[in-house]
Amino acid sequence: MAKIYDRAMRTTEERCLRQWRSELLAQATGELLEIGAGTGINLPHYPAQIKTLTVSEPDPHMRNQLQKKLSALTAHQVRVADWGAEQVDLPDQSIDTIVSTLVLCSVPSPQQTLRELNRLLRPGGQLLFLEHVIATDSRTVHWQRCCEPLWRCCCGNCHLTRDTVRSIEASGMIIEQLREADMLTAPAIVRRTMRGRARKPGPHADNNS
Repeated sequence: MAKIYDRAMRTTEERCLRQWRSELLAQATGELLEIGAGTGINLPHYPAQIKTLTVSEPDPHMRNQLQKKLSALTAHQVRVADWGAEQVDLPDQSIDTIVSTLVLCSVPSPQQTLRELNRLLRPGGQLLFLEHVIATDSRTVHWQRCCEPLWRCCCGNCHLTRDTVRSIEASGMIIEQLREADMLTAPAIVRRTMRGRARKPGPHADNNS
């Protein structure tokens, strides 16, 4: 999967995802952690104002592809780690921005992952997310449920029926920005996406300086 991922996603990236990533990640500030960094496709989109950049990817094959591309994709000094999203070896309240793009669909436990992200974020810190989610029409939901067991086996535990925005809200974060759009050229069962910014309650420190 790691070897073909970039090729498989190329058309969708060109049609919509690249622009979405650029707009979303322009908001990143301060000490930044990206979970599930995959092959490093977000790296070119990180702005100059971030202070530090840590990316975690537990899959060794994905991480190998990421390592090969680091110098070509970003001018930032990047720390690469192998942590899973449910357990990150960083101190409490040490991160200003966490990035999750097409990740919360595949973690074993969204609830545990979001508890961990809350632990890591400073008060006022932000989660920037882009995720495909359960459809709104019953026919597509039916096919999502039918296809999900096989899809999970073939696509790295990717779930088709998660209501990720509701999970983020249930974790205690406050959704400040939310956009819904169809992922162009994607199959109907993974087409509906939500992207935006959620903030951990608390005073927001200015980390741009």
